[in-house]
Amino acid sequence: MKRKTLIIFVAIVLMLSSMFLLVACNRDKDGVEEKSNISRITREYYAGESELFAVVVEKGEREKNFIADGEAKDVAPFAQITIVPLKTNDYTELGYTLAAENHTLSGSIAKSEYGEYVAEITLDFVPTTVTIAAGEETSEIDIASVLDGALAPEDIINIAKAEFKDTLDKEATTGREREIYLKVITGDRENYYFYVSFIGDGVDYLAVLIDPKTGKIVSKK
Repeated sequence: MKRKTLIIFVAIVLMLSSMFLLVACNRDKDGVEEKSNISRITREYYAGESELFAVVVEKGEREKNFIADGEAKDVAPFAQITIVPLKTNDYTELGYTLAAENHTLSGSIAKSEYGEYVAEITLDFVPTTVTIAAGEETSEIDIASVLDGALAPEDIINIAKAEFKDTLDKEATTGREREIYLKVITGDRENYYFYVSFIGDGVDYLAVLIDPKTGKIVSKK
């Protein structure tokens, strides 16, 4: 289990290292405490899978564009659906319908250059199923929150802050501030963790993986 956790953590670190070369950040958003400098936070995370596809629906707040520069800019609510094919296919586009009692949301998603299907959506209900249309075939997948019984994201951030307290306090005396990046991650779609990173500039960051229900730190960078 420790080996699996380490592999997951290394993979996420590599992913974020490449992301740090991207685009911009912002601060202060309604519902986020003043001067928290949170550039990304996941508040809802629903997942499910069939033999053909794995589906994730995520909601929270994040920067409209992201660059690792220590600041959070243009932070706004977001909702996103991601469909990952579990078997090779040649579909350039998939249709989807998210549903719950008396609610539906439908759309189509083109395949990205990475082979996944990702789309921004406007979601104002808690989805319980998603129906995927691939060519003439359809499949219905039950999805559920992986954060049921989990600690609040703000509590997770406070646990991470406590872990790096000496470093963060020392930097604060010089007026330095890091942006905070929180995301739900998984390596096997069975075990989920909160990834929390305090980002300085470029590849300067502190990071931990935290068990969402116990608050235990399972890996640290």
